[in-house]
Amino acid sequence: MRRLDLEDVIKGKGNYVDDIPFSGYYGVFVRSQYPHAILRKVDVDGARRKGALVLTAEDLLSLPNLKGKEEQEGSSSISSLLAFKKVRYVGEPIALVIAKDPYEATDLAEEVSVDYEPLPPVSNVDEALKNDVLVFDEVGTNEVYKKTFEYGEMPKGDEELEVSLYWSRSSGNPIETFGVISIPQGDEVTIISNVQAPQFQSNEISKYFKVKVVPTRHGGSFGSKFSVTRYAIVLGLASLKFNIPIKWIETRSEHLMASNSSGPERKFRIKAYFKRDGTVTGLDFKIWEDIGASLYNGQAFKPTGILAGPYKVKNIRYDVSLVATNKNPPGAFRGAGTPPHTWALERVMDFIADELKMERHEVRRKNLIDSFPYDAPYAHYDSGNPRNLLELALSRKDLWSLREKGYGVGLACSTDPSTPSGQEGVKLSIKKGKVILGIGYGPEGQGNEHVGKLLVSRLLGIPPEAVEVELLDSNESPSSFGPGGSRMAVFLAGAIKGAVEELVSKLKRKYNAEYKDGFLIRGEEKIPITSLQEEVSYVYSQQGKTRFIAYPFACDIAVVKVDEETGLIKPVKLVVYLDPGTPLDEEVVKEQVIGGSAIGVSVALYESYVYDNGQLLTLSLSDYGLPTADQMPEFEVNLVPTPSPYTPFGEKGIGEIPVGVAAAAVTSAVEDAIKRRITKVPIREALK
Repeated sequence: MRRLDLEDVIKGKGNYVDDIPFSGYYGVFVRSQYPHAILRKVDVDGARRKGALVLTAEDLLSLPNLKGKEEQEGSSSISSLLAFKKVRYVGEPIALVIAKDPYEATDLAEEVSVDYEPLPPVSNVDEALKNDVLVFDEVGTNEVYKKTFEYGEMPKGDEELEVSLYWSRSSGNPIETFGVISIPQGDEVTIISNVQAPQFQSNEISKYFKVKVVPTRHGGSFGSKFSVTRYAIVLGLASLKFNIPIKWIETRSEHLMASNSSGPERKFRIKAYFKRDGTVTGLDFKIWEDIGASLYNGQAFKPTGILAGPYKVKNIRYDVSLVATNKNPPGAFRGAGTPPHTWALERVMDFIADELKMERHEVRRKNLIDSFPYDAPYAHYDSGNPRNLLELALSRKDLWSLREKGYGVGLACSTDPSTPSGQEGVKLSIKKGKVILGIGYGPEGQGNEHVGKLLVSRLLGIPPEAVEVELLDSNESPSSFGPGGSRMAVFLAGAIKGAVEELVSKLKRKYNAEYKDGFLIRGEEKIPITSLQEEVSYVYSQQGKTRFIAYPFACDIAVVKVDEETGLIKPVKLVVYLDPGTPLDEEVVKEQVIGGSAIGVSVALYESYVYDNGQLLTLSLSDYGLPTADQMPEFEVNLVPTPSPYTPFGEKGIGEIPVGVAAAAVTSAVEDAIKRRITKVPIREALK
């Protein structure tokens, strides 16, 4: 049905963080010009003489609530906020300069003089593994974290194939960049921000000062705005130190250069074991994850929920090395590490088929899970029918016949570890003639608030226009994480279902009445609930048999055309067959699938961060490769539900599954057109 959450946005009344009326000071960050250097001196006297307020890492150490942190936790504790003694990537924040006007703050930031002693940059994983130059001297190696997962044993005597693959660095690049307003109120700071998971992040911020986080609408996130937290902490500390409100809005070049929010950059070496009939018997993954100038990032580990994807392979080794380089540290990008795994796994399935001279779909058909629930050694798959999705895709003769006209056609299958175990709370209240759904996060554009209003309307039997959504600050909201990990279809729905049941039960007891379709019925008397005042909170919790609760499945067909003279790749059509469980709103599900698929196509063909000797070359969206609408294919989404037995309405999370499978299908289609093996994305790099 028509979206119920977009009227204000369409009218220009979205109330994003930069729209909020503000009177106070403005912050600008002084950032590193070098990818790797010792900080000999940060001289802020010139800026201060001209009226600036300035905060540096040295100032942080003098604050009462930060004294001793360096000695207790190492230099990385302070330098995770502002660079301390050393800079490790271009754009790393060194100082916060504050003035009464944003342009004045920008001018005064130029008065800060930084004396650098340049060091050789570590530009990529291969350089890093030599350990000739260390990003973190105190660690003693650039291989800053290692972990191996093993299930079963690699078979002996079977066919073997080894392949090396590369997934480039990319990120969400939301249309609205980061924003923070920090207001001191006694010993507490109010943070108004588009930070993702505001109540959850308030727990991290509260390690530094007492805080209340007020969520705002986001102009997109895709995982990137989890990384706003660092800036919220710095601005909050500055507000407390100087006792002033401060506003900071990130520029686009700052976001590209230093947002700490990119997705994974991953090198694979995969050895596959298989029978001559196409049965895959073992998968041995070696992963090198470029985590930039950081000591840890979790994106390489989310694939442990889908190690064999939709396939019944039980002998698996997954060996991960996190490698530090002098690049902008990653954060999270739609899928948080699973899209490259899906892409790589589908590459392997294609290469096995080619090695055996089998049709690519035959190898998939041979190995797809065909009985549910299915217990993999690493996860419990709740429900699905991926073979049916494959057969539906293969039935599209209109697409496969395009090969005869010179088009490339590719196929890919996938699943995704949607809905990690956890909880989500909502507040449901009746006031001023409306039922108010209170949520503890800022809307990001996915349609969660629309679905929330729809569910409240359906479950209470009242018109959708009688329901409104209210954003709750971190002190008011029940336990909330909000969007992330394709979790909201299950957790928001579960919280709303529980809150509605609690509200109805409370009203029935209070008024000694029955309830039906928005009315309390007591004898002949009918009382509309919107005429009452009441409030309940409900936190929905669910723990899966393994970490992830519900598994969607997908099968994509991509059609591309490659210009023989120019080599230009034109994606023509992407058709998706997807199992979302029970869709709560079919149109919203399709919107999400189209959006995720567009990212997959884009990452396969266009997007990537490019560094040269530690310097970022992609400092604009055009250089980075963000596509325009005419560079996207036509999308067709077909929903083929298999309800989950474990979720409130049988739903599954589907926000992230479209990315990797679309990238894999497009890669396969291009390979089909040019008859050359592709082992890295974006494909434009592979064709050089």
